[in-house]
Amino acid sequence: MDFFETVKRRHSICRFSDRPVAHKDILGMLEAATLAPSATNEQPWRFIVIRDKNLKEGMRDVVNAMVEAVTASTEDQSRQKRLAWMKSYSTHFADAPVAIAVLARPWVGGGYSPPTDPARRDLALESVAMAVAHLQLAATALGYSSCFASSPAEFAREELETLLGVEQPWFLVGIISLGVAAKRPGKRPVRKSVAEVSTFIG
Repeated sequence: MDFFETVKRRHSICRFSDRPVAHKDILGMLEAATLAPSATNEQPWRFIVIRDKNLKEGMRDVVNAMVEAVTASTEDQSRQKRLAWMKSYSTHFADAPVAIAVLARPWVGGGYSPPTDPARRDLALESVAMAVAHLQLAATALGYSSCFASSPAEFAREELETLLGVEQPWFLVGIISLGVAAKRPGKRPVRKSVAEVSTFIG
């Protein structure tokens, strides 16, 4: 598949068929992820591939419990509505044939910007984000669909790390749901035009 066609075909998909994901294809996606650029080539990423149904369901139950606790702690109805949607979005990995937990570790090189910089960058997370993008594009090129969600880590990072046996300095960034889409993706949400997001100098 042409690269630009692959980019255009990639959609965030949350519902999958029961068709399995070939092991060799998973290895291909992971290799693509490892070829992503990273700050000073530290490659601060790890991937835990989860196909065990009981483990995925246990992870889902942990996230659900944490979301319900957060929901019970607020009386703001608009926030409650948002949390109800997030509960479903944060657990769709449990119904995917494969869930890939994405880990990062702090960037060893440290930052170059002054400590007072209000826009300091996390170079480890920036690097891991590029690896995730590589993996998802590889999945698309191989005929699969995927969706990356950071919310499981936002709601239940420590609990999920315990279930997965994650040890410091590694920490959970998010989970990629992976499989064959249950149905063709709908119309892509409107994207800003190149003219809206670009400035040319010179």
